[in-house]
Amino acid sequence: MGLSRWRLEARLRVALGSFALLLLIAVVAIVVAVRQADQALTDQTQRILPARVAASQLLLSLVDQETGLRGYAITRDASYLDPYNAGRRNEARARTSLGRFIGPSDEAHLDLLSVDASITAWQQEYAGLRLLDIQRGSSATSIEFGKELFDRIRTTNGALDRELAAEARTAKARADRDRTLVGWVIVVTAVLVALALVGLQIALRRVVLNPLERLSAQVGLVSRGDHDRPILPTGPPDVRDLAAGVETMRVELVRALADVQDKQRDLERRAAELVRSNADLEQFAYVASHDLQEPLRKVASFCQLLEQRYGGQLDERGEQYIAFAVDGAKRMQQLITDLLAFSRVGRTSEGFVPFELASEVPAVWRELEVTRAQTGAHLDVRGELPTVLGDPSLLRMLLANLLGNAVKYRRPDLAPEVRLSATAEGGVVRIDVADNGIGIPPEYADKVFVIFQRLHGRDEYDGTGIGLAICKRIVEFHGGTIGLRPSPLGGACVTFTLPEVESAAHA
Repeated sequence: MGLSRWRLEARLRVALGSFALLLLIAVVAIVVAVRQADQALTDQTQRILPARVAASQLLLSLVDQETGLRGYAITRDASYLDPYNAGRRNEARARTSLGRFIGPSDEAHLDLLSVDASITAWQQEYAGLRLLDIQRGSSATSIEFGKELFDRIRTTNGALDRELAAEARTAKARADRDRTLVGWVIVVTAVLVALALVGLQIALRRVVLNPLERLSAQVGLVSRGDHDRPILPTGPPDVRDLAAGVETMRVELVRALADVQDKQRDLERRAAELVRSNADLEQFAYVASHDLQEPLRKVASFCQLLEQRYGGQLDERGEQYIAFAVDGAKRMQQLITDLLAFSRVGRTSEGFVPFELASEVPAVWRELEVTRAQTGAHLDVRGELPTVLGDPSLLRMLLANLLGNAVKYRRPDLAPEVRLSATAEGGVVRIDVADNGIGIPPEYADKVFVIFQRLHGRDEYDGTGIGLAICKRIVEFHGGTIGLRPSPLGGACVTFTLPEVESAAHA
């Protein structure tokens, strides 16, 4: 399998494995060289140098023996034997140390044996005999012969010291060589590590970074609008798989974009149709407000003329028919007017501006002057009314409908009592319009806000069933909610919310 087919994981594993092997070899070489240098240094300081000291002590002990023996021979004073005896003890200790430092396999072992032989010869062939001669009072042992034997001790001990000195120089040279080897191994390892890092960087640049940069450049072109440009995979299998995934995503995005564009064109077409439909509705509203109401006004007018001119000539049923026709025409006019008002909510907006409830509520209440005079209705405003944000004409219509309903749906035996209060709650104003009228059963709490839904017949209460539906549409157009809650006066209580001026300014 070619190198180009290797995945990044395999390549990195091989590269890191080679790098680790290189470091391992370098560490082993350094450890071996350091151990050899340490062994050479240890051999020099803990064996050779103590052996040379012990050899020197051995020679000094023999010199003490020779000096003490010569003084005893000259003076016959036994005190001169003290250095001799001390030298014998020191000789034993020094020889034991030499035996511990110089083994049979060491090159200095033969020199040590020569020293032992020369010492034995001097002690047996001269020192012991000379001591006996002195004690017997004879002079059979030749002093010159003893001197020759002692010189041989000096010669063999010097040869031992030179051999130990040569071993010390050899150990020092070996330690120096091993320390130099450690330095070279470190230098070579550092060079190889640097070359390996440079090579790894070059390989990562060529194998990983360059393909990723090419992939990034292609993705950048696609993201800037060239959606039809294909993503060409290059580099190792991992990057090629990534590029293939991006290409698949590009194809899916292009397909999704085409679908979105189709839907956008469809939405634009529907929006154009909606604009035309709204224009048609505007035209219909114009026709409904002028062309449809004109015939109704004529019907109502002529029916009233008939009633005035021929009222005395018709029987009771004829007059009743004319009254039905006039009432139907008026109700049709009112229905058309309410439908127009309902359809215009949110389309004929004057814009949202501050709306002062404190001044607008009394103004709307004064517009109900005739009804108030007939029923004796009373309005109780609780607390300080805040300023809300909304369309003035729509909010006036909202207040007029709610206050008018509170007066209209009254109890026959009670004068209407209306209570209006407002409370700021979390950026909105909650307004309650409560009355002491006939109320609304809880099961009809949602039904009353649906267009054309009536709870009472026209013979009981007049109206078209659109008033509360208009109120609901106005409140929702302002982003609020509307509903019913228990009335503190025993009738109905309509509660709704409108945006507060200060919170709307901060939004």
